[in-house]
Amino acid sequence: MHYDVIVLGSINLDVKALVTSYPRRGDTATARSITMLPGGKGSNQAVAAAKLGGKVAMLGAVGEDGAGKQMLDNLSDWGVDTQFVMRNGNEGTGTFIVQVDQTSENTMVGTLGANDTITAAEVDTALDQMEAPVLLMQLETSRESVLAALKAGRRKGMYIILDPAPADGFFPEALAYADCVTPNQQETERITGIHVTDKVEAVKAAKAIAGIGPKTVIVKLGADGSVVLHEGEIYEIDSVKVHALDSVCAGDVFAGALAVNYAQHGDFLKAVNFANKAAAIKVSRVGNHQVFPTLADMS
Repeated sequence: MHYDVIVLGSINLDVKALVTSYPRRGDTATARSITMLPGGKGSNQAVAAAKLGGKVAMLGAVGEDGAGKQMLDNLSDWGVDTQFVMRNGNEGTGTFIVQVDQTSENTMVGTLGANDTITAAEVDTALDQMEAPVLLMQLETSRESVLAALKAGRRKGMYIILDPAPADGFFPEALAYADCVTPNQQETERITGIHVTDKVEAVKAAKAIAGIGPKTVIVKLGADGSVVLHEGEIYEIDSVKVHALDSVCAGDVFAGALAVNYAQHGDFLKAVNFANKAAAIKVSRVGNHQVFPTLADMS
């Protein structure tokens, strides 16, 4: 089957708490609200790409539990093909607890659950049945599945975009297969050891990452935009200024938008600007998949 984008990644239930400030160790705090939402970096990116007009397939795993059914129904509701999502009877659906403070910054803790059980054989079997110009990935599934998808994507001639998140899931071998890597500041430091505080340091880090393998590197600097190393040239991309309300999922919206726009139009720098605008729209809205931008929002 042919798609614009294939996403290998995590599918989670997120328990999201809006807090005035993060509680200190040992404290008990009352949240302004607590909601249960569909999440996982893979799921988020797949929905973002689908809402922006892409034909998207999800490759991942959930548990044989109520949360798993909810997550699959949600993906289908947004137009994502879920036939390649495995159901695991031995592990529950991944679950993360997210705290968002008044500055819109967030912290997360959770368990990967079924996401961590995907095997290389399952990835190979699925990708043998799928075609797409772009393969979008993160590091929130088993290392075995990540490596299998990277190798299969390379064999099939797909353009591989790797969002190296979360930072503690990074392993250097992944960079040998990716065409484009999109780290934020924390992930950039995890990969290179360079503490990125400005665009000068971001350029150094992008060149260091490109020296390992990927030809294109996007170092994301949040409100300060991003630095792009593409085809040997450095580009500084300004952010779209908005009133920030909720930064959760902004990076995932960026990745999904980048993947689908590049898959459909083939102009990488325009795809980066498209992704910046999509992420900015998300930051200006409180919520999850229901507030991700559509193509109509991008006009």
